[in-house]
Amino acid sequence: MKRVLKILLCVTMLGISYPYCVTFNLDLNDFTDSPDGNWVVRANGNWNNWGVGITLFDDDDDGLYTVTNCSFSTGEYQFVYVITGEFDQWSNWGIVSNPPMGGDCDFNPNDTYANYGFSIQNNNINLQTHSWNCCGLNDCDYWEGCNSGALATDQSYLYGRFEVRMKSADGDGLISSFFTYNTNWESDLGNLNWNEIDIEMTGNRDNSVQFTTHHPGDPHSWSIGEIVEVNFNPHLDFHDYAFEWTPDFIKWFVDGQEVYHQGYSIVNDLNFSQKIMMNLWPAIWENWAGEWDNQDTPKHAYYDYVKYYTYDSLDGSFSLLWEDHFDSFDSYIWEDNSSGSFGGNLCSFSPSNTNFYNGHLILSLTDISQQIDCNEITGDINIDSMVDIVDIVVLVDTVLNNNELQICQILSSDMDFNNVLNVSDIVSLIHIILNG
Repeated sequence: MKRVLKILLCVTMLGISYPYCVTFNLDLNDFTDSPDGNWVVRANGNWNNWGVGITLFDDDDDGLYTVTNCSFSTGEYQFVYVITGEFDQWSNWGIVSNPPMGGDCDFNPNDTYANYGFSIQNNNINLQTHSWNCCGLNDCDYWEGCNSGALATDQSYLYGRFEVRMKSADGDGLISSFFTYNTNWESDLGNLNWNEIDIEMTGNRDNSVQFTTHHPGDPHSWSIGEIVEVNFNPHLDFHDYAFEWTPDFIKWFVDGQEVYHQGYSIVNDLNFSQKIMMNLWPAIWENWAGEWDNQDTPKHAYYDYVKYYTYDSLDGSFSLLWEDHFDSFDSYIWEDNSSGSFGGNLCSFSPSNTNFYNGHLILSLTDISQQIDCNEITGDINIDSMVDIVDIVVLVDTVLNNNELQICQILSSDMDFNNVLNVSDIVSLIHIILNG
């Protein structure tokens, strides 16, 4: 008996704990947006080192997905439900279900995350059954969601100069971005895969740009950056932004002037090839971007060009490899990145929300009920697949009478990208027609 007690005492002193079981339950009977192809339901709490998440199953095909996982120790855990599959390249963040923000099932209603959660105190737990975006089966967030645009390069790049000319979207909660990101994650490395370099404008700030790097870590990645004040409003006019990434430093530039720098001690673990990406999205983090009004749509971020320069390690120079002025979608450079979502993003990306007009890429954020079906012909306000005198007549009538138009009509005719149709747009349209 003394020997048994001695063994138990040693186990306790070593901090060894027995695993506890948690049963997850999700009701998808009222979920009507099932994606195409193969997909699965998961409880995703990878900030708790859950890896790809915990898969739920509907073995009897009754719409109730459940699983019991016996790998939890004493502590607090937060999670969301996700649907992931072929439609989002198994990103584990394809379609996300959160409880209503600040509701009874929001585990920490005082933070800016809408997460389910539970506490383990030497016990097993059978979690409440939730419907999609609900607390239980009835207390639901009936806002159906939003769509937004995104774009990514087909290739990944290690080092170089990355440059964009853009005008960001204004409005609390909105993020307009130009960044690079390692998409080639090895499943056994988790957050040790993380490499990301950001240029971001938050819609609640009218005179600043944010520059950030995100680094690999086990179990958590880490980030460092700076919000830099500028002498203009990035939501009103186009400006040139760039960063130069080398093994020894990253330098950020605004209109050709260096404004921020990170040295070798910070950037030496940013050594994965990364894709160039752009997106527009509403964030859940109100203390960073402000509180988003989901009725304030549509919103647009505009991109004039993107340039990529290779880096020569021998002499430290940068040489232009390619540039795109967005006259149309260039499949040799870009891939369709308009699907799925990610943690903290209140929208889902849709290909319809990525469009090209008047030599610009336009990423649009819309309510899910605002369907976009654009033909991407600049000036074709009557959407008949040609630009002629009829479009001038329609545009003049619209300006004079303040007619209500569809989103695609506005995008095709807003030549100065100010979200207002006026005389300058009429003059530009006449110029387009006269010059073929």
